[in-house]
Amino acid sequence: MQNPNYQVSTPEQKSFSLEPGSLTSQLVLISGATGGLGTCLSIACAKAGATLVLASRNQKKLEKLYDLLVEAGYPTPAIVPLQQDKAGPAEYEQIAEFLQTEFGRLDALIHCSAELGTPTPQIDISHAEWVRVMNVNLTAPRLLSLHCMPLLLQSALGSMVFTLDKKTTAYWGSYGVSKQALQSLMHMLADETDNMSGDDQHPQLAINGYDPGPIRTQMRRRAFPGELETETELPHTRLGPLLSMITRTDRAMTGVALTY
Repeated sequence: MQNPNYQVSTPEQKSFSLEPGSLTSQLVLISGATGGLGTCLSIACAKAGATLVLASRNQKKLEKLYDLLVEAGYPTPAIVPLQQDKAGPAEYEQIAEFLQTEFGRLDALIHCSAELGTPTPQIDISHAEWVRVMNVNLTAPRLLSLHCMPLLLQSALGSMVFTLDKKTTAYWGSYGVSKQALQSLMHMLADETDNMSGDDQHPQLAINGYDPGPIRTQMRRRAFPGELETETELPHTRLGPLLSMITRTDRAMTGVALTY
């Protein structure tokens, strides 16, 4: 049964793609840039001319993605190593200060980081794992959002997107709880900024969520080790609705949890 808190992507959103140069003037921060979805999103935004700030826990993967984008002739990105499982408010404040000092702006923030943890009954989850998963999946996006919000509110097309995943049944452990909480956080932040309108009377900052559904990533393989690769779609095939949110093709949309 479809979650009533979700809206299904329209055919136009599913097929949406970025035109070359359409993001030339945009600064986009992608957290979890080296994951399956994050990497595909980074490449798509870079192809469209965006200047990217790439954040990830894995320094080597960040450097590899950086080299790939530069060698392809896309705008030179900035990389931000970020240990979301351990970082506190000071680290996120430093990121906001870096953005202000180096760029003086931020147009879009996309949260792609995720930690699976162990799919197991709640009673079997260690406290250390619970804290780690909650830090990566919930605390990190909350702190990054709050520290970046002043910059996003200065953008003419400010957009913040949380990647969601509806896992409310047995054995989804700390991951399932954290993703439900993340969706609640998204709705709250959208509601708290809903009274802020731009000159066109649309929301000054759009805050939405996107669930791409089952996609072929390393995390998916860990969660479903018996699943054939051909049973899921590649991440780039599910980017349409996410790109539509980033560019705000529907200027009035905020507080929406969209699913593919």
